[in-house]
Amino acid sequence: MDTEPRPGLESEDSAQSVVTVNIFGADYALRAGSDPEYIRRVARHVDGLMREICGRAQNASATRIAVLAALQLTDQLMSERAESSAGKRDLRELAEQTDSLLSRLDQTLLEVVE
Repeated sequence: MDTEPRPGLESEDSAQSVVTVNIFGADYALRAGSDPEYIRRVARHVDGLMREICGRAQNASATRIAVLAALQLTDQLMSERAESSAGKRDLRELAEQTDSLLSRLDQTLLEVVE
């Protein structure tokens, strides 16, 4: 699991401030870590997504819209994690191939010098 600190996520030693955001017509006071603007950007993204879903499902309750937004965000997250994992595998394979080619090149150069 990723252990690097993320902007806006609190840690024990971070200075915390309260940021008020509005999501889908409701105000939320959230504790922000070092970057309150990050919390605002996240809230704007969630608000925009919920409003977009509301436009497509006009009779849906706020709870249903929130669940649909959570499902969409989770789908995006899981897809990006899968792509990242595949990319890391590709990079490892490329590094192994590069190491193999460099070893062969070194061997060939030693044979030419002898």
